[in-house]
Amino acid sequence: MKFEMWSIWHILFILSPFIIMPILYFSLKNKSYKTRYIVGVVIGVISLAILIIRNVDIYLSHGFDPEIIPLQVCHFGNIMVFISLVFRSKIATSILWSLNLLAAFSSLIVADALEGYQTIFCIRAQAYIWGHLFIVIGALYSVCLKIVRIDFKSFLWGILVIILLLIPSIILNSYFNDVLGYNINYFYIYDSRGVPFEFLYIGDRAKYGWFTINWIYTLSLSAIFGVILYGIYNIQKLFYLKDKDYKTYNIFQKKNI
Repeated sequence: MKFEMWSIWHILFILSPFIIMPILYFSLKNKSYKTRYIVGVVIGVISLAILIIRNVDIYLSHGFDPEIIPLQVCHFGNIMVFISLVFRSKIATSILWSLNLLAAFSSLIVADALEGYQTIFCIRAQAYIWGHLFIVIGALYSVCLKIVRIDFKSFLWGILVIILLLIPSIILNSYFNDVLGYNINYFYIYDSRGVPFEFLYIGDRAKYGWFTINWIYTLSLSAIFGVILYGIYNIQKLFYLKDKDYKTYNIFQKKNI
C-alpha cells in the first residue's frame, strides 16, 4: 500500500491525535496520579523504542548514515517524550511542548516524505507515522494530564539545550552536505526545505573554508521560532489556572504517587 497526500488515510493521520488524546484524557483525568504516570511511562518507552528500531534498521541496511544522529527536531523529540514522561523532567517537557509538538504536528500535515516509500508498511514509513504521532500525544499528555508543569526557569533551560543542540547541527549540516555530499537538514537550518519561511532564505551562503552558512536565514529563523516557542510555552499555563500551586517532582525526589 502506497501513501498518498490528502487521501482518506492521510486525513485520518492528521486527525488521529484529536481522537486518541480525548480518549486518554477522559479515561484518565479522574484516575490517581500514579496511574496517569504509569501510562505516561508506557508512552515514553514506546516513543524511544520507535526511534531505536528506526535507527537500527537504517544501520543494518546502509551502515552509518547521518540520519541516525538524532538532531532532526522530531527525532530528538522522541527522546524528549521518554525523558519527560519517565523522569518527569520539566526541561524536557518544555522542549517537547514548545518545540517538538509544533514540528511533529506539522509533519502529520506535510507528510509528503511518506510518498517516497514503496509501501507504508516498511519500518522507515511506520517509524515516521508512529514516531511523529507519539511526539504529539506525548507532548499533549504531559501537560493535559498534568504529569509535568513547566515553569519559566525550565523554559529558559530548555531554550539553552536547544541552542546547544543547534550549534553542532549547523556545523554538521555543512560538513555532511558540503563536504561529504549527503542531503541533511538538521533543525531545518541548512536551507528552507520543509520550512514555511522560505522567504527568509535570501542571499548567498557565506563560506569559511569547508564550512558554509546563510546568516540571514539562520539568525532570522532562530529568532522567529524563539518567539513562537515562548507563545506556545504560555499556553500550558491555561491548564493550571485552578491549580496555581501545582508542583512537579521528578523521580529523584521523594514524593508519593
